[in-house]
Amino acid sequence: MTSTETPQSDLVPLRRNWRFQGYWLGTTVGAIGTSISLLVYPLLALSLTGSALLAGLLAATQPATAVLLGIPVGALADRFSRRNLLLVSEALRTLVTVGVLCFVLMGGVDIVGLFAGAVTLGVAGAIGMPVRRLALRSIVPPEQLRQAMSQDEVRVNIAMLTGPPLAGVLFAVGSAQPFVVVLACFAASMASAFLTRLPTTGQGVGRLTPRALFGGATAGPRILWKDPVLRSVTGLMTLENFIFAALNLILINYFQKKGVDAQVIGLALSGEAVGYLTGAALVARLHQKFRPGILLLGVVWISLIMTATLLFPASPVRVFFLLFAISMGKPALYVLIDVIVFQQVDDAVRGRVISGSFTVLSVGAPLGSAAAGLLLGHLAHHAAIALLCLILLVPLGAATTSSKLRSAHWPA
Repeated sequence: MTSTETPQSDLVPLRRNWRFQGYWLGTTVGAIGTSISLLVYPLLALSLTGSALLAGLLAATQPATAVLLGIPVGALADRFSRRNLLLVSEALRTLVTVGVLCFVLMGGVDIVGLFAGAVTLGVAGAIGMPVRRLALRSIVPPEQLRQAMSQDEVRVNIAMLTGPPLAGVLFAVGSAQPFVVVLACFAASMASAFLTRLPTTGQGVGRLTPRALFGGATAGPRILWKDPVLRSVTGLMTLENFIFAALNLILINYFQKKGVDAQVIGLALSGEAVGYLTGAALVARLHQKFRPGILLLGVVWISLIMTATLLFPASPVRVFFLLFAISMGKPALYVLIDVIVFQQVDDAVRGRVISGSFTVLSVGAPLGSAAAGLLLGHLAHHAAIALLCLILLVPLGAATTSSKLRSAHWPA
């Protein structure tokens, strides 16, 4: 046992670690606020302008900003006070929500203001994402880090499940109501961050210069590329996200042509979220049972096989269970990336590696949605699914032949 380890008899169970649970609750509420905002901004834009194009562009603005800034902003977490960065992130999104809410209440909101708000939320998300992941290390002992990360993955799906329907219900009541709830969520998250004790010192000098911001910003992607396990995980999961986003659009199109009710389609596609929540509870067992490379290959092969079965006619019930099976292993892979980053990558570059992996993984979904639109314009749904399977099969087959990946072990 190293000096940084805590004797098992002295460990407080994670469920009774109130510092972690309070922080997790705050970030979960904040994630719900973000999920609501992702839908309510384009809804408001559509009601103001009647333009589906502007609404679509606005829907993409917040996540696109976070992705574009992911790599350079990741350097901040390695050079400046992580606690201060977290508070800046929380303050930015709270203040911009106050501003938008005031304009909505006064009837002065316009499309330019909504785009400015979405960009600011994207900047806040880019700053806060790596810091929130790094904060776990200072809140829980090393022995409980994997368990804490597993619970943190649940946060994402709680937001995915509750945010969109809540946004729709609130917007039906009035255009200001969703922003009131988003403001309450962000304020609660900011209070949680303020009350959580995090390291106040950064990893380097605190002067905000171009060199401090961008010097070595690409260290994260370079480390991802050099490490065979991280490279394979991020590469295959980016393809997974690409294919899953495309698959969702293809299935929606297929069911609509069959005359399936929209609510039934929504229930069928919810298999992804239910599978993800179930898989979060299995992370520790899967990590104990399988080496990282074997776990990665097994999850992606199952995903490919389940996707291939959709080449044949499928009912909404069957689609629910197929999406459930595809999604159940994903939390274990996301935590796998975090475990390798936390335990193997030097702390001086962790922020950049986490941001680099987030940026790479986030590119897949929007590209997949765009590709599905193009495919459906030229191919039948089964031909489009077959092409998606082929796109995944080639790199997956190459990864499977890698002895270095198959024999990789968890970091000590």
